[in-house]
Amino acid sequence: MNSVPVSLGHLPMQNFAADEVLLQEGVATDRMYFLVRGAVEVSKGGQSITRVREPGAMFGEMGMLLGTPPTATVTAVGAVECHVAEKADEFLSAHPDVMRYICWVLARRLDSLNRYLVDVKAQFADRSDHLGMVDEVLGAIMNRQPKNIAPNPDPGH
Repeated sequence: MNSVPVSLGHLPMQNFAADEVLLQEGVATDRMYFLVRGAVEVSKGGQSITRVREPGAMFGEMGMLLGTPPTATVTAVGAVECHVAEKADEFLSAHPDVMRYICWVLARRLDSLNRYLVDVKAQFADRSDHLGMVDEVLGAIMNRQPKNIAPNPDPGH
């Protein structure tokens, strides 16, 4: 499950110019984007998180799945071309292959973060100063289940 689903090729294309915003953190949308070519910057709270240039990368999936506005801002670094799902929840319901792809990508991200957190925990596990708390805090984060989050049976609304 490491290839971009064929179903994405049936979505319309949208082009973005440098510095154009695809998604704005906190601004509701029912769109999802799948990168075809170019690079975007992902930021949260004005802080740059990463630049993404891999074809098939997706944007808007977290907000769509959580039933919230986008959780980050996505901005074109240069010319960008994306497939766009205008009504993402309807599109994903009709295309389980794309939903499975999204699950695979999210699982890969989670696995990478878990590996990183384990490494950080190991680095600070023997500290007796304030950095020694990193192990305890990361352990709590890694093993905590979300609280006060009601399941949203209709994540697009």
